[in-house]
Formats: sequence, C-alpha cells, structure tokens
Amino acid sequence: MSVVQTIRGPIESGELGWTLSHEHLTAGAAGMERLPWVFDEAEAASLNIEALGRVRQAGIQSMIDLTPLDLGRNMGLFRRVAEADTGVHVVCATGVYRWVPAYLMGREPDDVADHLLRELRDGIEGTGIRPGIIKLAWDLEYRLHDGPAGFTPRANLERTARGAARAAKVAGVPISCHTLAADELGTPLLDIFEDEGLDLRAVTIGHSNDSQDPEYLLRLVRRGANVGLDRFGVLRGEEEMARRAQLALGLIRAGFAEQVCLSHDGSPYMRFGAPRPPNLDCWLPVPTWEVPWLLEHGASQDDVDAVMVRSIRRTFEAAAAMAAPAK
Repeated sequence: MSVVQTIRGPIESGELGWTLSHEHLTAGAAGMERLPWVFDEAEAASLNIEALGRVRQAGIQSMIDLTPLDLGRNMGLFRRVAEADTGVHVVCATGVYRWVPAYLMGREPDDVADHLLRELRDGIEGTGIRPGIIKLAWDLEYRLHDGPAGFTPRANLERTARGAARAAKVAGVPISCHTLAADELGTPLLDIFEDEGLDLRAVTIGHSNDSQDPEYLLRLVRRGANVGLDRFGVLRGEEEMARRAQLALGLIRAGFAEQVCLSHDGSPYMRFGAPRPPNLDCWLPVPTWEVPWLLEHGASQDDVDAVMVRSIRRTFEAAAAMAAPAK
C-alpha cells in the first residue's frame, strides 16, 4: 500500500475503495471566487455536500477532483467539504489546465516541476491541504505549433508534461490527463512520460471514452497506462451511454480491467461556460447505471472491483514506488 493525500489528510491506498477517477467540485477559472455574481462558496459547498452524500449512498468511497488552480480550484470549498465529513475521500490536484498559465509559458521543465512540487510538498495556499495527484490537459491547443520559437501552445504543453513527469517521480504521485481522444493525444503524452522515465502504470489517459476507436484504447493499455472512461456525464441519450459502456466491457474482456477507471467529469456546481442548473445527481450514472450494465452484460463482480477499486489504487502505488528517497 501507499499513502494518498486527501483534503482531510493522508489515508492508505487500501482505504480508497470504489473511486470516481475524474470529477470536479467546481470548475471555471482562477479568481472566480472574487466575482460574487459568478461564484458563491457557501452555495457551492452546500450542493457538493448533498451530492457527495448521494453518491456515498450509491457505494462510492473516494473521488478524485482534477481541478488545478487555473480551472478554478477553490480552497475555501475544499475546507467546507472536508469539515462536513461526507464519508467520501476527496483527492485534489496540482497541475495545469488546457491553456498553460502565462507565468509558466516558456519555462523549462525543471522550473515547472519545482512549481508543482511546492504544492505537493508544502500544501496549497497555506491551508495544509496537499494535492494527491497531478493534472494535465491536452486538447485542441496541441494542434497549434506555429509562432515564436519555444512559446507555441504545443511547446508549452510538452514542457509542462516533462515537468509534471519529473515532479511525479520525485513526489511519488500519479498523473491524470485530460486529452482530446479524437486526436489520440494519449500517445504523445505517453511518449514524453516514457522518455522521462516515468512508470506508465502511474498515468491515466482521461476522456478516452470520447474515442470511437477501441484499438486506440488497447494501444494505451498495452503500454501499461490506465484509461479513464470518465465522461459518463457528457451524454447524448441511452444509445451513447451504451456505446461508452461497451468500450469498458471490451477492455475488461481483453484482460485489462485493472487498467480501466470510470467517472463523469461532472460537478454539481459548474461554472465553466454557459450557466448550468445545479445537478446533485451528476456523480450517480457510474454506480447506478454503468456498473449494473456491466454486470448484466457479462462482467463479473471481480471485474467491477478491478475497475472501481484496483485500477486507481494501482496508479497511486506505482507512483509511490518511484518516489525519490527523502534527503
């Protein structure tokens, strides 16, 4: 086992239990808490506490919140949720979202690693809450590579990925990646991580059930990485839900259940894009629809436990095994 940092403090990896691999208590932009017409901390906390209570009743024991600073990570919200003791372990993240922040543009990978390590080692914003995971996001911006040498979106994303790999190795934490599956961006990410000597078992390539190509997912898991089938909350009806479920079942049948994790990429208090009404059931489709679907279509209970428990635990334990010895 290994130690996993949560917003209430460290736990053993064996305590994680059924885990949702990619969620958000809130998401929007850094500094949105200064705009009261955009973000209300008390309302966000109330909605999250209720939503976490519902998902705990559905069997979920842990959740990974992949909201770094530039996506609107809010420490006041984390504190309120931690004090409520919902029964759900919440792991929060350091890292960067799709648009590398200006203060990291052009910096060398070691500078990026140092930036991430400050939060991983010292905690976030003086709260004592330490991240348990690193978040990276590669999307449409990776297509952009024309511009001043070294300052293109692609160059910044690649340097940030190298910095994240170096920080992960030192601190012994996993990396979870938002990716544009249509562009198969998990592949160049794994290439960089491999070049940096990262154990790919400590990596999750997220949003992979946006892909229409099961062979792409098989290429990722054959290299040792986890695949995050984590967009069951971005749905277009029963047919699309079943298509995404079939991707999970195919990987299970191919023998890769311990390299599959499930989630929604959802939030009960989303502040990203156009206003959305609160959704207290945003984290329920996996435990109440997807898991029963898998069991009904031939997955075993052990397969479900592999997907919901062992896959995530595996990433934390592989990461911890890489950690540099304390000096």
